[in-house]
Amino acid sequence: MPILEVKNIKKGFGDTDVLRGVSFSMERGQVLAIIGSSGSGKTTLLRCLNFLETPDEGEIWVNGKLLTGENLSDDQIRQNRLHFGLVFQNFNLFPQYTALENIMLAPSLLKKGTPAQIRETAMSLLGRVGLSHKADSYPYQLSGGQQQRVAIARALALQPEVLCFDEPTSALDPEITGEVLKVISNLAKEGRTMLIVTHEMGFAKSVSDKVVFMDDGVLAEQGTPEEIFDAPKSERLKNFLNSTLRM
Repeated sequence: MPILEVKNIKKGFGDTDVLRGVSFSMERGQVLAIIGSSGSGKTTLLRCLNFLETPDEGEIWVNGKLLTGENLSDDQIRQNRLHFGLVFQNFNLFPQYTALENIMLAPSLLKKGTPAQIRETAMSLLGRVGLSHKADSYPYQLSGGQQQRVAIARALALQPEVLCFDEPTSALDPEITGEVLKVISNLAKEGRTMLIVTHEMGFAKSVSDKVVFMDDGVLAEQGTPEEIFDAPKSERLKNFLNSTLRM
């Protein structure tokens, strides 16, 4: 049974149809990369999956359980979000909290253990992203790459079924992009189920099991990394890859 099934998701804002019937599924432990031009609907899709936006139509299933429906209560929406961890483009760390406190915050609010257990787990996660020595640092004291690694640890703290990344390196200088990509690659090797929106084509090709090309609100093409990058079928994908690789 797929860990995630997305069926005919549609989302519009005013007169603009942003998602026009998106369907795909993921198996446990699979890494799915989503590529496409700006405005193709990638971020809106992630926001719908994380219930930051409400789809106009369609279904989202996790482990065979339907999460979408009409008139969901605030508590149901909060519970649905726990299935997904989201790492934002611009980190979104809380500036008033240290790196350790940022990771502990959600588990503490949800009472996912004793304070000592939550702290121990948070320190372990900081260690996994190579930042144990920055536990007491505030976001302004961290580089962009370090902030993003803290954000990854924070997303892992609630043990989500699917970890989602929205352009995790786009706000970083090129020289520190590698440290974040290394953390994500290590998570992939551990068998973490991940959905990654990225403009890093080489990274998408190396880390993913499946690649989806979004264009104008639909999944225009999907396949293995080799199929998408080495043998694209549509002219639209060929043009996108050519323009991206020339940048």
